[in-house]
Amino acid sequence: MGAARTPATFIRCLFASVGLAAAGSIVFVDAASARTILDWLFGTRQVYRENTDKLIDDGRRSRPQSKNRPIKRARPRPAPIRTSPMPGPENSLQPDIQAKLQDAKPILIVGDFMAGSLAEGLEAAFVDSPGVRIVDKADGSSGFVRSDHRDWPGTIGAMIEAEKPAVVVIMIGANDRQQFSDGRALLTDEWTKEYLARMNAFLEAVKKTGQPVVWVGQPAFKSKSITNDVLAFNEFYRNAAEKAEGKFVDVWDGFVDQSGNFTLSGFDISGQTARLRNNDGIGMTAAGKRKLAFYVEKPLRQMLGNAISPDIAAIKPGAPVQALPGASQVPLKVDRLAPISLNDPELDGGTDLLGAGPHAAPSVDKSVRDRLVIDGVAPEGQPGRVNDFSWPKKPEPAPVTGAGAQ
Repeated sequence: MGAARTPATFIRCLFASVGLAAAGSIVFVDAASARTILDWLFGTRQVYRENTDKLIDDGRRSRPQSKNRPIKRARPRPAPIRTSPMPGPENSLQPDIQAKLQDAKPILIVGDFMAGSLAEGLEAAFVDSPGVRIVDKADGSSGFVRSDHRDWPGTIGAMIEAEKPAVVVIMIGANDRQQFSDGRALLTDEWTKEYLARMNAFLEAVKKTGQPVVWVGQPAFKSKSITNDVLAFNEFYRNAAEKAEGKFVDVWDGFVDQSGNFTLSGFDISGQTARLRNNDGIGMTAAGKRKLAFYVEKPLRQMLGNAISPDIAAIKPGAPVQALPGASQVPLKVDRLAPISLNDPELDGGTDLLGAGPHAAPSVDKSVRDRLVIDGVAPEGQPGRVNDFSWPKKPEPAPVTGAGAQ
C-alpha cells in the first residue's frame, strides 16, 4: 500500500486547486489595460500593435528601436519619359515646311512600283524646295509587256500635256519578266524585238512634248534570276535614253555589296548602315527610297537650276533679289565665268617674275660692278658674270698685249 497522506499535504493540494479555479474564473473588461493572473505568474507579454513597428508591452510603454535595425528609405521614382514634345516657345522656333508655290515646277514620275518608291524618296529630297513639286503617276502593276493593263506609249503624251512637267522621270521594267500575250517567251529574239519597239514608241511620245527625260535603271534583287534579267533590261534602257538625248541614271552600285551581290542592308545617304530593302528582297524601305532618290537628285538639280532653292519664293521677275527672313543675302543667280588655265601667264601678272619692275636702260656712268650685278652686261674687254650659264658661251676677250699690258 502507498504511503498515507498527511493532513498538511492534503491542505496544500486543496489551496492549489482553489487558486487555479479562481484564476480561470477571473474575467477582465479591458484586456488591453489590465494585468491577468497569467501575466502576474509568467511575466509581461510582448505584443506588436497593428500598423506600427514599435515593440510595446502591455503597460503601454514603447521600447527604443534597435540600433542595428535597417532604416527603410523611399526610392525616388524616375521622371516620366515624354513621347511628344511639350508645347512651348522652344518648339515654336522650329521652321515650318514651306508650302509649294503655285508656279512650282512639276517633276512627273512614271513607271511601276519602283517608280512609286522613287517618288516617295524625291518627296523627301525636295521637301524644303517650294519651287519644285513631285507628281507621282506611277502604276505599280504596269510595264511595257502588259499593254492591256496600261498602254504607256498610248497614254504618256496626254499625261504630259495635262501635267506640263519640267522633267519626266521614268523607272519601269520590274514587272516585264513575262511573256507577251501571243506567247513570245522572255528575252528571246522575238520578245526582245517587240519589247524594244514598245519602249521606243514610248520615248518618241515623250520626245514630241519637248520635255527632258531622266531614265532610272532597276536595282539588283534578291532573286538571282530577276537580277540577271534586269541587267539585260538596264542595257535596253541605257541605249534608248542616250538615243533620245536623255539622261540614264545607274543605281546598281547603291544596292549591292563589295562583291557585287544583292544585299538587304547598306550605307544610307548619311553614310550609316541601314536596312535598304524589305525581307522579300524586292521592295524598298524608307532609307532605300531616300537613297534611290539620291542618285536622281544630281541630274534634276542640273536641269531645274534655282527652282530647287529654299529661297526661290523671294525671287520675282523684274524685282531685285530679296532673301527670305533668316536666309542668305547672296543672290541665287551666279554668272558663269570662262575657265582659266593654270598655265595662263596672266594669273601672275604676265611673264615677269613676282615683284619685278621695269628695267632702266643701262647707264654709261655705271660702275663695272653695277653693270655686272644689275644689268648682267659686262663692259667691253671685261669678263662676264660668273653665273652666266647661257649657251653657246660668249668668247673670252683677247688678252691685252703691247703697251697696255701690265
